[in-house]
Amino acid sequence: MTHHKSIVIVSLIAMMSQWSCTGNNLKQNTHITQLYTHSKYVDSLNYALDKIAKKEILPGFATAVFSADSIYFMKGYGYSDLDHKKLYTKNTIQSIASISKTLIGVTLMNAVENNLIQLDEEINNILPYQVTNPRHANVPITIRQLATHTSSISDDGNYDKAYIFSEQLELNQFPEAWAEHIKNYNSNKDMSMAEFLTKTFTEWQTEENFKFEKPGSNYDYSNIGAALLAHCIEIRTGKDYRKLTEDLILKPLNMNNSGWQISASDQKNQIAYYNELYNLIPNYEVITYPDGGLYTTVSDLTKYMQDIMQGQKGQGKILEKDSYTTMVENQTPDLDNAVGIIWDLDIDCCIGHGGNDFGTATLAYYDPKSEIGKILFTNITTETEALSDEFYGIFNTMFKYDSMILTDLAQ
Repeated sequence: MTHHKSIVIVSLIAMMSQWSCTGNNLKQNTHITQLYTHSKYVDSLNYALDKIAKKEILPGFATAVFSADSIYFMKGYGYSDLDHKKLYTKNTIQSIASISKTLIGVTLMNAVENNLIQLDEEINNILPYQVTNPRHANVPITIRQLATHTSSISDDGNYDKAYIFSEQLELNQFPEAWAEHIKNYNSNKDMSMAEFLTKTFTEWQTEENFKFEKPGSNYDYSNIGAALLAHCIEIRTGKDYRKLTEDLILKPLNMNNSGWQISASDQKNQIAYYNELYNLIPNYEVITYPDGGLYTTVSDLTKYMQDIMQGQKGQGKILEKDSYTTMVENQTPDLDNAVGIIWDLDIDCCIGHGGNDFGTATLAYYDPKSEIGKILFTNITTETEALSDEFYGIFNTMFKYDSMILTDLAQ
């Protein structure tokens, strides 16, 4: 069985290729938030999403539509917690899974700006142990390869060991296909990310840790590779990754409801996570947290996505303009999959990232031509066809009304 996060990347690409994105440029309008408080656009999109929510296929979901400097729409639907009838809102806190990886791209480009690391540097010049594909022992793995999922590092074999659940998982609460994985999760031991990565590439290492292709020659999505990149940044900056991202990204952007750990107060506003059988999943953390462990809200993530959009105009708060540009430029022109520095470019219209993990599915993308961005969160695993169709169908619906925004702004 393919690992949970990797399953959805294929589905994500397949579904998003169906989007229809407009190519008109928006005019700047500093009053747009007020303009869209009551508008045909808001009414139309809200009506469509409310109709979907009433089918109750998803427990709940939250959405945002925005430009670099304006918010057109932001609302939650359904329940973030079915048992307690807690409403999903723009401020509901949840894990966003692999969208978390985009912060690795930002911190990497900041380290490049400060001459602390180079994109084409060999990782074995940084790490205290050697990471080499045994099938291609003479081919070094580089920072850029980790950032573009072309390092040949595989999640097979060891990534199941990264999950730490707050309670033992019960086999009868999950589909039978998860049985072997659940046994592994229930025996996992908590440890630091540094220790986990050291064990992965020393005492735990097997041939499964690497793909057959040589580094740089093939795209193969790797959570462990992304976490290893974050650890390389830690080593070169001399800062814990949590502290680094808080100081560089979360605090400057006033992402006050975001972080890598859930506090007692945050738990009151956190989603309940559901699997594909609509059974409750215990809270969990991922040892390799940079690859998928950020907790945030639709409201906070909108601030982050707006900064990425503003940055390409030289108006970002975090990086220099050239760094924003490099981060979302195709780094793999000779391969079938287009990818920036972590950011997904494999959809014709949009730049961003998706995420899927236990009890959570997330999307955050923007169209650089129309300059409209969109975010969608839900609190259920999208492993069945019905759940997947509903989730990606909502995102497709969010694109159908872009012409109303463009028409209003053109006037």
